[in-house]
Amino acid sequence: MAIVGVYGLFYTAVTTILMPFDTTVFKDELSTVQVPVNNASTITEMESAAADMESTSSLDYVSESERTEVANTMRTANTPHPGFFDQNLEEYNQFNSYRMLAYNLIFRGDISNQIKNISNTHDEISRLDNETESLNQKMYNDMEKGDHKAYTEDLKDIADNLKQHNIAMEKLKPQLENVINRLET
Repeated sequence: MAIVGVYGLFYTAVTTILMPFDTTVFKDELSTVQVPVNNASTITEMESAAADMESTSSLDYVSESERTEVANTMRTANTPHPGFFDQNLEEYNQFNSYRMLAYNLIFRGDISNQIKNISNTHDEISRLDNETESLNQKMYNDMEKGDHKAYTEDLKDIADNLKQHNIAMEKLKPQLENVINRLET
């Protein structure tokens, strides 16, 4: 009988405290989701710049000092503060695993699965952010070295990552909507 009482308390705590809390958390996150994150014209411009660079080898006509100056300007203007992309999702994922366990224990595996999907999408977005920042740094270095082939590939790779990032954000929005709907029912 004590087990039933403890389970009843746990069930009540999850449904009256955790579910409303999570509903608010996911609604707040949903309100910040912007799709697309990366402007299509920016991606198109990057792809056009790559095509132009591929056909003209224009870095060959820029002096080393000018390339260094431009690369340094790009680094300064486009580099986020330290730690921005290297956010450690361990704590977030650990908290989500506790959430998923709680929902599984009250037989709401549907909510648990939605939270797992959201966590996976966050991991994908974080991976893409980190990869894009690495590509940006490589691009600045390749420009500075005057390596037009590598610079061209960097532009293409960054454009592709930005597209993938938009796709991941498009996937995140309905995942958040789904978990909110399930939490409210």
